[in-house]
Amino acid sequence: MNQDVNQPISADKAVAGLKAYGQLACNRRNDVFWVEYCPELGGRNCLVCWSNGRSENLTPENFDVRSRVHEYGGLSWCLISDDEWVFVNQKDQQLYVQSFGDRHPDRLTDAPEIRYGNPVYDSHHHRIIAIEEDHIRPDDVINRLVAISLEDGSRALLHEGHDFYVDPALSHDGNQLSFITWDHPEQPWTASQWHLAALNAQGQIAEHRIIAGQGNDQSVHQPQFDSAGQVFAVSDQNGWWNVCQPVSHLGASSKVSVVCSMEAECMTAPWQFGARHYLMADTECFIIAFSQARASLLAYEAGQQKRELASEYSHFQSLTASETHLYCVAASPAQLPVVIQVDRLSGQVEELTTSTWPQPASSVVTPESIVFAVGNAHIQGFFYSPAESGCNAEPPPLVVFLHGGPSASTYPTLQPKIQYWAQRGFAVLDLNYRGSTGFGRAFRLSLHQQWGISDVEDAIKAVQALVDGNRVNADAVFIRGSSAGGFTALSALVASDCFAGGASLYGVTDPLALTKATHKFESHYLDWLIGDPYRDIGRYQARAPFTHSKDITVPVIFFQGELDKVVVPEQTREMARLLAQHTRVKVHYYAEEGHGFRQHVNQVDALEKEYQFFLELVSNANFK
Repeated sequence: MNQDVNQPISADKAVAGLKAYGQLACNRRNDVFWVEYCPELGGRNCLVCWSNGRSENLTPENFDVRSRVHEYGGLSWCLISDDEWVFVNQKDQQLYVQSFGDRHPDRLTDAPEIRYGNPVYDSHHHRIIAIEEDHIRPDDVINRLVAISLEDGSRALLHEGHDFYVDPALSHDGNQLSFITWDHPEQPWTASQWHLAALNAQGQIAEHRIIAGQGNDQSVHQPQFDSAGQVFAVSDQNGWWNVCQPVSHLGASSKVSVVCSMEAECMTAPWQFGARHYLMADTECFIIAFSQARASLLAYEAGQQKRELASEYSHFQSLTASETHLYCVAASPAQLPVVIQVDRLSGQVEELTTSTWPQPASSVVTPESIVFAVGNAHIQGFFYSPAESGCNAEPPPLVVFLHGGPSASTYPTLQPKIQYWAQRGFAVLDLNYRGSTGFGRAFRLSLHQQWGISDVEDAIKAVQALVDGNRVNADAVFIRGSSAGGFTALSALVASDCFAGGASLYGVTDPLALTKATHKFESHYLDWLIGDPYRDIGRYQARAPFTHSKDITVPVIFFQGELDKVVVPEQTREMARLLAQHTRVKVHYYAEEGHGFRQHVNQVDALEKEYQFFLELVSNANFK
C-alpha cells in the first residue's frame, strides 16, 4: 500500500528502496538471470532467474553470491549450462556449483586462504577461468588468472606476474583469451594493459602479447569477442572511454582504433570487475554512453549510430542479449532500478521486475542538472529543490552530497536517501566534483595529487553559487559524504566557514594512516591522489582533517562500522575525540558492519540519526 502523497517517505521505506540488480546473463531458453542485492535479507546477494513471466530466488538461505577479490568484488557467477551455474560464496570466497532445485550447492574449490572472482565458463575444456587472489601471506597478496576443472576441481595456472587481473573473455571457438591487467602504482582508471593470448589444445596459453596499454598511456577494460573472433574493448586513448579494436593483432603496437567515436564515456569507473557496458551482437553494437552523467542506450551498425533505445531511462548497466532481446538494468529520475527487456527489432521495452517505490510518482522530487565554472573547469551536479518546506524556511537549508571513490560519479536517478531529505524540506546538491568519471579522461585525472584541494574547492564554489542565486539559505548549509566523500566533507569543514555542520560515514580522516592500513587494491591510490607518503609526508599532514581538527568549529556526526578494513575504526575514534574537545560531536558505531553498511536496520538507524542531527542544527540557524 502506498504512503499518503503528503507524507514524506520513512527511513525504513527509503532503505527498502535500495534494492539493486546486476550481473545479468541469459541461457539458450531465454531465461534471464541476475544477482539481486536484498537489504531486507540482511544485505545478502541472491541469484534470481526470470522465466515464463515469473522470478525465482535460486540462492539458499545460508549462501550469499558475492566475491571479495580486490575487496570490492564484482562478477561473482556464470552459467555453465542452461540449468547449472557456478558462483562465489561470500562467507568462504570459494566456487560452488548449483542447478535448479538444488538447495545444497557442491563446493568446487577448497582453499581457505584463496578468494575467487570474475568466473567465466570455458565450454571447450569444461572449466572455469577466474581471478585467484592468494591471501596465504597477508602482507603479500597475489593475483593470478587460473582455470578450475569442473570435473575434479583441479587448478591450472594461466597467467601471473601482474598486480591485478580482471575481465577474462573467451572467443566463441575457445582458441583466444583476452584479459586486463594493471600494476602498482596505477589504478584501473588511470592505466591498464589489454592482453590477447592464443590457447593450445590443452587450454594453456601458447602465444601472448599486450595489444594496448603497455606504455601506461590509457585505461582499457571490458574485452569481448564477436562471433567472428574479433576482439574489442573500451579504451580512453582518445580522451573518452570508447569502444575500440587493436590496430593490428600482430606486432607490439599499443594503438587502438575507435569503433564508435563519441565525446561520451562507454563505461563507469571500474571499481568492480566483470561489468558490461557494451555488447557485440551480430552486425550491431549496443553501447551504454554516459554524457554529463546521463546515460543513453545506443544501437550502432557499421560504426554509425542507428537509434537510441529505452529513452525513458537515464541510467543503464549490465548488458546481456538473446537472439531477439536485450536485457539490462535501467533507472530514471522517477524510477528505481529495474531489469528491462528490449526488443532488438522494435525497441519495445518491458520491465521484468517491479519498482518498490512506496509513493505516487507525483511525490518524487526530480533533479535539475546544474553546471558552474571553477577556474577553467566546468563542474556538474544535480540540484533537488525541496518538495515542501518542512523546516518552514525560504530559501531552504541545503545538504551537499559527496560520492565516494573519489573516482566515481553520481547520476540522475531516483535515489531514496535524497528523496528522504528533499521531502523533509531540505534542498540537496549531489555533486560530481573534479575527478568524477563520466566527463572524459582529462576531467577524471584532474584530481591527480589534488585530493583535498580541487574537490573541496568545487564543493565550496557550488555552495556559493547556490547561495548567490538565493536558492538555499546561507546559514543552514550542511555537507556529508561516505568513505572518500567523507574525507572531502571533513576537509571542506576545515577550509570554509560556509557550512553549519557535517556528516562523515566511514570517512577518511588521516590519509597517511590509511596508506599503512588499507588493502592491496588501494594501497598506492593515495600516492596518485596526494603524493608519495614518505617524500611528501608534509603534504599528507597538510591535507589530513585529523591535523586540522581545531579548524572545524561546527557540529559533526560520524557513522562507522567496527569491521571496516578500508577506513579502520581507530581513525574515526581519534578524530571524534579531538573534535569533542571544542565542538559538538556524535558518533555511532555498528558492530557487524564493514566499509559501507549492508544491514537494513543499520542503514535505517544511520539515516534517521543523520537527519535528526541536521534538523536540530537547522532550528538554530538564522533564517532570513
